Amino acid sequence: MPSRWADEPRWTRLAVTTLVLLLAWGCLQHLLDFATDGPRPYTDAPTWLATYWSALTALDPLAAVLLAFRFRTGVLLAPTILLTDVAANGYAIHVLDLGGSLAPIGQAVVSFLALASAALALHLLRPASSRSDVR
Repeated sequence: MPSRWADEPRWTRLAVTTLVLLLAWGCLQHLLDFATDGPRPYTDAPTWLATYWSALTALDPLAAVLLAFRFRTGVLLAPTILLTDVAANGYAIHVLDLGGSLAPIGQAVVSFLALASAALALHLLRPASSRSDVR
């Protein structure tokens, strides 16, 4: 993790590192979807939903890098991505009936992580407003 996080408590650095790794994992999952399903994965989903999931291939690593380097945009973008992903996945699972029998369990885990990332963002933005190293 870049030195911009050095002054933060250990739990904060661990939480940020975990969130960066979670976003990187999300990107890898979407890349795997493209690798296995070709240039148009998510064919069972409506176009708007497939476009959103495809966009996460670029948005996840962008948020991870911005967060790792402690840009305010990354602090806000990471939970925004996770919260909108929860909504999109919830729609796919519960309205479109996509995802299989274990999908609700994964949805619950992602929901918890999204809420935790939003709480973390609130914590990170408080000191960010008075720090010169946060952009």
